[in-house]
Amino acid sequence: MANPLTINILFTVLRRLPEIRGITVADAARQTAAWLAAASLVTGCATAPPPSAVATPVVTVAPAVPAVLSAEADAALKAAELSVNEARLKRALWTAAVKQLGLARDAARAFDSAATLSHAREVIALCTLSLQQLSAPPVKW
Repeated sequence: MANPLTINILFTVLRRLPEIRGITVADAARQTAAWLAAASLVTGCATAPPPSAVATPVVTVAPAVPAVLSAEADAALKAAELSVNEARLKRALWTAAVKQLGLARDAARAFDSAATLSHAREVIALCTLSLQQLSAPPVKW
């Protein structure tokens, strides 16, 4: 049994035949091919792309970012992880510090030393503030 969508497209072409009579056979063939391609996209059928007459050259671009993290950024990331662990042990960890640590780790995976360094410094600052908050007296209203 044929696909209902394909049958619907073919009946649409036959219904529009009086409108199509003014165009050439090649134009009608192209239009029918376009409709069938649209139908295969809708139904999820895989169609091979048309062969191209000109082969496109493959250009390999060297990555602009270095493939290694700077020593300073790596040390800052490790210090940030230690700060988070210390704040977690003392039950003073802020969620903002955890989010910044995630951003620092993502930047380190992308070998972005500047972003890793800035996020790690933010993590350390937030953990320091969260630990200082523990020693502050409670607020009286």
